[in-house]
Amino acid sequence: MKLTLRALIFCLVGLFACEESADEAINTLGTEVDVEMKEYLEGDQRSLMFKFFTSRDFGCINHRISYNFQQENSGLAIRLNEVEEPAACLKAMGPASAFVNVGSLNIGEYEFSLQIGEGITNTGMLNVTPESYQLVLNAEAGMNLQTIQLQRIPKNALWGSVQFLDKRSDNITNSFVNQLSKLGATQDKFDKGDYGFFEVDASGKVSPKTVTGDVSPFTFLMNYRGDETELVALLSDINRNYGDEVTIRLRTAKGSEYRSWDLH
Repeated sequence: MKLTLRALIFCLVGLFACEESADEAINTLGTEVDVEMKEYLEGDQRSLMFKFFTSRDFGCINHRISYNFQQENSGLAIRLNEVEEPAACLKAMGPASAFVNVGSLNIGEYEFSLQIGEGITNTGMLNVTPESYQLVLNAEAGMNLQTIQLQRIPKNALWGSVQFLDKRSDNITNSFVNQLSKLGATQDKFDKGDYGFFEVDASGKVSPKTVTGDVSPFTFLMNYRGDETELVALLSDINRNYGDEVTIRLRTAKGSEYRSWDLH
């Protein structure tokens, strides 16, 4: 009787193990992927970009993930097929990537599906409002969702950073902000959240997504409705007078980017 019971237990354990193995999805892509959302800005046009990076690094930094994208009235479907080797290798370790522009979306809810390789599909809803994009998935198999809610860039936003080459100078930053104010820029409070290019905390403080250099940069976020040529003139003037002390990178909601070190 003991032998029979023991044999039955082994059979049941084996059966459950087989069922679990059969139900487990196989990631044929060969790696998990990090998923980010970001707004693409160009003039008065806005579109939503999904950025995919493999968790695994490859020997060529220009490995790409091949994909298919399909959009219908009520939904978006993205399929990540496989990691492709580049024709010419850029020798540096890094993840494979794919950038999927799903276009300008009307306000509303969209069914969303992300297929990773052949065996994994995650589904959910993408909620688009005037203020944000919010992605809610039923499961996150084979992926790491980096951006759950992306705040949309306000229509007249102007932002950037002042990077100090040696030591921080409050005189330069105060003078720069004052000059922006004279051009008509205003320091309004922005909603808390991740805007893709920068983050805003509960107090309204803005911080860049990445920080470079030994000295922490001064970051700014304002509203600006003036002429962008005046911004170029201001950065050019700063570069002539303080180019050996600071560099300034400035971006606008129209997709423009200005770098002080390029201006003379």
